[in-house]
Amino acid sequence: MKIFIELNREQEIAHNVCRSSIVRRNSSANVEPLELAKLKEDKMYVRENNDVHPKFFIPHIMEYQGWALYCKDDMIFLQDIKDLFSFCDNKYAVMVVKHEGYANNNNIILWNCEHPANKWLNLDTVNYVTDPDRLEKFSWLTSDQIGVLHYEWNWLVNKYAPLPEGVPKALEFVDCGPWRNENKHVQYGLYWENERHEYIKSSIGPRQPHKFENLPDDINTIIDKMIEYRMDSRNEYYKTTKEDLIKEIETNLAPDRVFAVDSEFRYARKGNIYDPMLENFIIGAGGQLTTWDMIENDKSPVVIRGIAKRKQIHSCWETGRDFYYIDTGYFGNGKRKLYHRITKNHLQNIYPVVHRPRDRLSATNWRPCKFRGGSNILICPPSAKVMKFFDLDLDQWMEQTLTTIKQYTDRPIVIRLKQSRSARMHDDTLAMALSKDVHCLVTFNSIAATEALLLGKPAFTLGPNAAGALSLQDLSKIEKPYIPSLDEVEEWAAHLAYSQFTEQEMRSGYAWSILNESSNIPSSGSEEQE
Repeated sequence: MKIFIELNREQEIAHNVCRSSIVRRNSSANVEPLELAKLKEDKMYVRENNDVHPKFFIPHIMEYQGWALYCKDDMIFLQDIKDLFSFCDNKYAVMVVKHEGYANNNNIILWNCEHPANKWLNLDTVNYVTDPDRLEKFSWLTSDQIGVLHYEWNWLVNKYAPLPEGVPKALEFVDCGPWRNENKHVQYGLYWENERHEYIKSSIGPRQPHKFENLPDDINTIIDKMIEYRMDSRNEYYKTTKEDLIKEIETNLAPDRVFAVDSEFRYARKGNIYDPMLENFIIGAGGQLTTWDMIENDKSPVVIRGIAKRKQIHSCWETGRDFYYIDTGYFGNGKRKLYHRITKNHLQNIYPVVHRPRDRLSATNWRPCKFRGGSNILICPPSAKVMKFFDLDLDQWMEQTLTTIKQYTDRPIVIRLKQSRSARMHDDTLAMALSKDVHCLVTFNSIAATEALLLGKPAFTLGPNAAGALSLQDLSKIEKPYIPSLDEVEEWAAHLAYSQFTEQEMRSGYAWSILNESSNIPSSGSEEQE
């Protein structure tokens, strides 16, 4: 379900509350802001005057595919948006709420972007229409191409009397927005205020958890038993004995389930005895901390963090031993690394795409980007450390890659060496590089390919890469890279969102449960090393 909400920077809180009212009732809703300034920046809106509303660009943005909803930012939804989409009828080009006596018949529109009549709304037509009012009146459509939605989906506050029972499905605060002080006590204003409160709650970043928070159930059970025994050692109330406590520990903990392996004890200067991320994972998985030397000949699964553990990873592949690999997340990280990818038996999730809910994807604030062409080929070479891991030579890889590309194109080639984390986050981001007239990105196993696809640029992946599902590996097709649909990108991104986790999710056992949903993942390095 694609939804476009008008974005007016002067009342951005209204847009944010409207969006929150939708996604907190349906996490799979794909909501995108519709802003005139962004359309101008993308060279989509080229009129001299601002007299054509951005909503008429929606069929073009959607590439004339599927259904999309447009709504003004002064609305909130009090019912699941999927119920509104259930009224979609392909015989109509648009579906609107018709208000008798009010000129608000197009503040909420269900667009049938595939309808043949909407092909008339191309960039030339919309940008050079002489009478913008013709668009507002849907004059390019016949009356039988306009469907009608119930006015409960666009209830005009202060225009209609309140319902005798219940509340409308969607409210529009026309010229009476409760975000303004003078409208605090407007009709149905408490409902908007409640949605604002929910939005603020969802926007507040997580506080630093106490060490006893986010623990898995088996450890919480033991802690509860310890407290019971400490309070009632005579067994007058809780009946928990010391023997019960010992039995609970032996029963609920499975210390041989998985081992975290680290060959260096270098965390003391940071106040830690062991790698804290591995500690959190082990708490959630019910395993133990150790070093590789201690369990090298064991067959129990291991947890490994970082590509520098080449010896351990290759040993697992050679012996068929399961391992869980932890590294930087695919997307959703800002100044600090919130998400960390965790993959069973590989460095990245190169398994088939699994359909997932959109809740974790929405939590990263991801928004789809339409694919746009360019002139330059951007190469993001792997590091020497990565090449060493795969027993490859970086200079040879670069030479071979450049030679192959030049056989099939004379496009300019830009080589982007890996920047420091500070530069990647602030001064020279990949997004900045991709915005400079880029045709496609070429890399080995870098997650730069994932970022490129999420930012609307095709990619070629020449090594085992999570972006391989939506990219080509054959450089002979460099002039015609694979351009996935926005639906494909969303499905793939939602899949990857279930392959990266916060430290709190590792600690609680949530990451462990998701990683082990499928028990038939092979422990083999053959695919990884191809």
